[in-house]
Amino acid sequence: MKFFLLFVLFFSLKIPAQTEIKGFVFSENKAAISKANVILLNDKNQIETFAFSTKDGSFSLNTDKFGKFKVQITAFNFSSKDIEISISQKNQVLDLKTIVLEKVKEIKEVVITRTNPIRIKKDTIEYNVKNFANGTEQNVEELLKKIPGLTVQSNGKIKFGNKDVTKVLVENDDLFENGYQTLTQNMPSQPLDKIQVLKHYSKNKLLKGVENSESIAINLTLKKDAKSQWFGNVLLASTSYKENRHQAKINIMNFSKRQKIYALFNANNLGLNEMSGVEYLINPTSDNNVENVGSDISTISIINLHQKNQQFEDKRTNFNNDKLASLNYIYNFENDWKLKFVTIFNETQNRNYINSFYKFNYDGLNFTNIEDKSWEQNKRNIVGKLELSKDFKNKSNLQFYNKISSLNENNDNQFIFNNQPNNQLGTNQLFATENKVVYTKKLDSSHAIVAVAKYLYQNRPYNFTDENDVFTFLLNNPNAKRINQKIDSKLNFGGVKISYLKKYAEDNTLEIQLGNEFRKDYLNSDLSVFDLNNQQINFDKSQFQNNVNYTRNNTFAQLKYQKKSKKWTYGFTLLNQLISSNLNNDAKTGFYVSPNFNLSYENRKTGNFNLFASRKISTISINDVFVNYIYQGNRSFKQSDIGFTILPDYNLGLSYSLGDMLSEYLTLNLNFSRNEDYISNNTIVNPNYTFNQNILVKNNSTISSNLELRKYVKLIKSRISLLGNYLNSDYENSINNQGLIKTNFSNLKLGFEMKSGWTGFANYELGYNWTFNKIISDINSTNYLDQKGFLNLYFTINPQIRVESTLEYYKFGNTAQKTTQFLDVKLNYNVKKYKMNLFLQGNNLLNSNSIQRYSIDNISESLCTQRLLPLHIVLGINKNF
Repeated sequence: MKFFLLFVLFFSLKIPAQTEIKGFVFSENKAAISKANVILLNDKNQIETFAFSTKDGSFSLNTDKFGKFKVQITAFNFSSKDIEISISQKNQVLDLKTIVLEKVKEIKEVVITRTNPIRIKKDTIEYNVKNFANGTEQNVEELLKKIPGLTVQSNGKIKFGNKDVTKVLVENDDLFENGYQTLTQNMPSQPLDKIQVLKHYSKNKLLKGVENSESIAINLTLKKDAKSQWFGNVLLASTSYKENRHQAKINIMNFSKRQKIYALFNANNLGLNEMSGVEYLINPTSDNNVENVGSDISTISIINLHQKNQQFEDKRTNFNNDKLASLNYIYNFENDWKLKFVTIFNETQNRNYINSFYKFNYDGLNFTNIEDKSWEQNKRNIVGKLELSKDFKNKSNLQFYNKISSLNENNDNQFIFNNQPNNQLGTNQLFATENKVVYTKKLDSSHAIVAVAKYLYQNRPYNFTDENDVFTFLLNNPNAKRINQKIDSKLNFGGVKISYLKKYAEDNTLEIQLGNEFRKDYLNSDLSVFDLNNQQINFDKSQFQNNVNYTRNNTFAQLKYQKKSKKWTYGFTLLNQLISSNLNNDAKTGFYVSPNFNLSYENRKTGNFNLFASRKISTISINDVFVNYIYQGNRSFKQSDIGFTILPDYNLGLSYSLGDMLSEYLTLNLNFSRNEDYISNNTIVNPNYTFNQNILVKNNSTISSNLELRKYVKLIKSRISLLGNYLNSDYENSINNQGLIKTNFSNLKLGFEMKSGWTGFANYELGYNWTFNKIISDINSTNYLDQKGFLNLYFTINPQIRVESTLEYYKFGNTAQKTTQFLDVKLNYNVKKYKMNLFLQGNNLLNSNSIQRYSIDNISESLCTQRLLPLHIVLGINKNF
């Protein structure tokens, strides 16, 4: 009960009142100046917060700090003005009234100029790098962490306020698309001149100002002496000969107006996963913008012969040996042609070690299995992408790209099942090609047409062998000891779409789309059984063979409309689909309507509200329509005999935000979703194997919410964030063909984070969260608590020496299992003169060798123990050039 009261109190917190600094900015002729830059500087001339004047010239700043400050007002083509203020108590309102700026005057050939730390130009916020860098930054990411309004997450993804940054450009060219972490985490920051945040970013420049884009991008501009120059960095690191762990990384780049080159080589066996920047090429996800057709196309995957860690960063459990080489190239021709070329070569070796204890108890069946699993996977990826585009003088653009992907995967897994050895060898290959053509025509300043056509082909065969006694029991044959599974899967996709976009006014847009998507999947599977001498055993294997031809055709028309009127914004989307399917000569056709509606209200004082509701239609994939069993490995079979069906779901959501993202704010999101039909499973359980059958179940609902309250507390000079998440979901499944079991799962997560807000010798970050899990079912009920905490300390001894330490704490479940702690310490020595950083890093200094995770569901309980990378000390050098 006390946690419930804490949760209620937590969600009822409000942001305390602050000192408000307000006023109006006008020109000498009494005209309001919009988008004037208003900056609050402390007594050390450091930026506390900033704002921009609105259309009527008004502005408002909020702060909860005390002392003497300076309000600096600047605007393009106007002289700046500084106003000294003093804040001595809370809840003040400092009205600066009307501030008049004078026009900048030119005297003969002498022009008065000025450099502002932050400027706004239409939808662009520009930060002058020299005002935020102090020379200790080794790469762009470390610099971005110091920019007001930007947040860099642990995975390298960037947020501006509460919105995700989708692109990071260099001199207005996009080298890395969605994988910009490679750039930001490796590119030296010293050559940068400005950082520009581009709001309402359009990838296609002809659609700028026409399409209703909420995308955020960052553009990096270089100093004049850095353009057309080669620069980069080299990182070399190693442990002692005993651990024999190494890392080598080389980044070389050259950016000019005409061409841009970025080359990367990276190799490590330190457990580091440095694939984030190229993962979008290997495993792409399709977006749903006007320049794309087909939003649910992903790499086909029938089985997975490898299990990875899901609890921590890869550096804790990733026994690896990875190599990555990448070349990104852009050339801008004088005749308005542009060539973009990306290629990667990647080899990875991943090993994972897990011991598990599994206990089953249901309907009189009671057994326990103990497994010792060693997973090893070797993968080789080769990807090449070529993109050509041409800008025509009649305000049109033609773009073509081709991408070819190749994957070779080998698995060598060693299992021990109840003291019986079980070896698994398997291969998995993928060949894929994708072609797309996009034509854009801008009719005038407010009209545009976009046409796109795409073709995609994938071929992915599997072949693996499993040595176990599963078929000894299924066939009652003691010689049946080896299983061989062969799978052939293919995908062909073709789609066309034409979009008409019109902007009636600054905040009034219309979009109409017409298109057709055709997809054909083919799946063939065959299973054979052998003895240990590789002699085939004959049996009726009709239940273990599949030959599936599955086609879907979706003809659609979509209407999008959005209008903003003062503080209110409303919009709707209406998607009409004629979906035809043919599953092994069983044809079906249906017409479906999917509406979407949103309504929002913006007010600086009362906060911003957004209400949305939608109905969405999805269709099942090839993974859900094979009627006979496919062996998944690890003593498990899967079957799905539900046929073609439509899965409708409904969503209703409310979001609220209040405050300034740069100082303190409150955000709250509530969401309710309901599935009319969803795919669940009937599990046939045996002590020696498991058969999973997909079944269709009606009516599943989920309620979720999350809250964040961030505030700067002057007393301790720290920013405190209170965090809350809640999830409640119900579902039904069955065991051994018995009746459906109703289960409700709820999850309540409460936590806090603190971060120091001063500059000096020491800084810190700390946080802790409690996750309360509860399962209630017709069979049994239980609850358990998971806990996680961290403490990061940073010590700046002098401009050259910096010490970083990280302490992490984990506790899973309510059992008597041990807790797990990690301690990492890194000593950095910065030699600024030579653009070099020496470091000594100790990972897992407490030498935690394993971690345990206890879990329970409505019919079983399990305890998994995973091996961790042992203590190791790394000595390295990072040299920028």
